[in-house]
Amino acid sequence: MSFIPRNLAARMFGVLLLGLVLVQLLSMAINILDRGRAFYRSTTLQVAEHISDIAKALDAVRPQERARIINRLSDSRLTIALSRSPRSSDGASERPYARAFQAMLRRDLGAHWPVHVLLRHVARPDSHEASFFSEIPDNALDRYLTLRLFYLAPRGFAFVTHIQLHDGSWVTFSARLPYEHVARLYILLPKLLLMLAIAVVLLLIAVRWVTRPMKQMARAALALGQDLNHAPLEERGPEEIRATARALNVMQLRLQEYVRDRGAMLAALSHDLKTFITRLRLRTELLPDSEHRSRMIGDLTDMAAMVNATLEYLHGIDPGQSRTQFDITALAESVRIDAEDMGWTVTVDGVARAPFYGNPQDLRRCLMNLVDNAVKYGGRANIQLDDGATGLTIAVCDPGPGIPPLERERVFEAFYRSQPARGRDREGTGLGLNIARTIARAHGGDVILQGDTSLGFCAVIHLPRHTPPVKTGF
Repeated sequence: MSFIPRNLAARMFGVLLLGLVLVQLLSMAINILDRGRAFYRSTTLQVAEHISDIAKALDAVRPQERARIINRLSDSRLTIALSRSPRSSDGASERPYARAFQAMLRRDLGAHWPVHVLLRHVARPDSHEASFFSEIPDNALDRYLTLRLFYLAPRGFAFVTHIQLHDGSWVTFSARLPYEHVARLYILLPKLLLMLAIAVVLLLIAVRWVTRPMKQMARAALALGQDLNHAPLEERGPEEIRATARALNVMQLRLQEYVRDRGAMLAALSHDLKTFITRLRLRTELLPDSEHRSRMIGDLTDMAAMVNATLEYLHGIDPGQSRTQFDITALAESVRIDAEDMGWTVTVDGVARAPFYGNPQDLRRCLMNLVDNAVKYGGRANIQLDDGATGLTIAVCDPGPGIPPLERERVFEAFYRSQPARGRDREGTGLGLNIARTIARAHGGDVILQGDTSLGFCAVIHLPRHTPPVKTGF
């Protein structure tokens, strides 16, 4: 089962929509990372400057006054304490977060100030994070922070900074890292969906705008196959569409000229051939009665029939001529009556529910050709009418041997006759099925052959229903 759409519009829409979604997700990820880095750097820079200013202020006052200043400046976000010596850094300052923060402090304080920075988890006593982070090795902590994909470090982490003053005492600052999680979908998702909805509407308009001329050209090409005198395609739209429409119109004009020239040539050829055959027949009639005279008259009769059938085939079918609404059931009954007048056994079953719009003369000819084949090779014919929701189906069935499956398409070729029909006792030129299919296709349908049915071997005509044009007048 393929998930790729079959029509071009759906494929274009799917590819463009997928690309748009991927671009949106990528741009959102890039925006989050860039915003996180910028936000982290600006926030920690403010914290570093604040710690530097406090350290310089403590270094400038007497030791007796430092405790009072520390009590005034300490709060929940920044805890300050005096100590005689710093805690061991045990390599914690080698972490990227701590190393970058330490560089900011040295830039503000100067290189002669001893500074040690550690990154420690300072979870609340009632938080389950304390036991969790205590089990994480120090060398894996930074990897964990990176995988969590926070703008900043997770909640509960702090920079523990030790700075030595000029009198040899140490000041410890514990500054909690500002916290902001990237997963703010309740803010980002509505914006993303709004942009996606606007893009989908624009994509639908663009795809429809691109594919609509192609659908119009497909309909025009199909109409041209059914009616050579169909109105030419309007040349408008982008340059490529106009060029294609122009090429179709030029092709239609050349086909019309070819058909007109062929019709004129065939009219002259028909007149000359029939004249020569009539002369030969008259001269043969003047010969004395004999077996050779009867054979010559039979050959001339077959030749005249073949010429008429061939010229009829070459003249083709004009589907736009004499189209009207008519009763297809009455047409099938008239074919049955004419067949019975010729001594054939033909039955009709089924009724058409509504009038059919088409060329009654051509469809009668199509049906008569199929009945002729059924009687010729099956002894009798049965016409089945089935007026369904999607169109009209006419099946002409016979109890004969039928046609082998491998030859069921070839028998529709002009002048081709299947093996059972090649005996000398069978008449025909091999044009009946070809003409029948040409007429059916001119009406937008087709003729197919089906074997091993409950009614025997059947030639089935499928005809879609067409709405007759609305006549307007003033």
